[in-house]
Amino acid sequence: MNIFNKVIVLLILICIICVSLISIVNVFMEYFKWSDLALKVFNPENEVNAFIAALALLAVFSISIFIMLLEFYRRGTRVANISSSKTGNAMVTLETVAMQIKNAVIKIDGLEEIKVKIVPKATGIIINMNAKLNEDLEIPEKMQEIINEAAGIVSDKLGIKVIKTNLTVIGLVAGRKEKEVRKKGEEEEAVEAVREEAEDVSEIEDDDR
Repeated sequence: MNIFNKVIVLLILICIICVSLISIVNVFMEYFKWSDLALKVFNPENEVNAFIAALALLAVFSISIFIMLLEFYRRGTRVANISSSKTGNAMVTLETVAMQIKNAVIKIDGLEEIKVKIVPKATGIIINMNAKLNEDLEIPEKMQEIINEAAGIVSDKLGIKVIKTNLTVIGLVAGRKEKEVRKKGEEEEAVEAVREEAEDVSEIEDDDR
């Protein structure tokens, strides 16, 4: 059961609980009669427009059918056909294809982050990628390298036909090596500061003696 259905069911249960409590209290206190309430709602002599009542009931009916369809509908697993298979119908899930691409291209130097989305088509797949690259790279060359690697891993290793490969650079950041150098420098500065502080404390203790 999905979240929408759970919310609807929860609201219905709350309504049932409230009506039940009111009914229990009304048994002893006799505030109203259910027959009188029913007559007020369904009595044709009242000024409730018949078309409005019919539309309200139709809306309730439609919502109920929609909820039932959502409950019984199960989204199928999205797959891509392996074109190299000649003796049977071989398929790979799109999540598997995307993970294979990510694991392959993330090893390329200068690629800091990659997101992959696969769009299945009748004759193959389209690869859409969003990447963050090192700002010191030759961007066009590195983008072509990533595209070739992604298309190659799909066609050569998985045997799936690649219709098109799209790559969008969504950011340029400092490379891993630069980050490691900066982090190492910051750690060395912190160690040096602690050492100097310890020496100052030691000198003060010697002066006190």
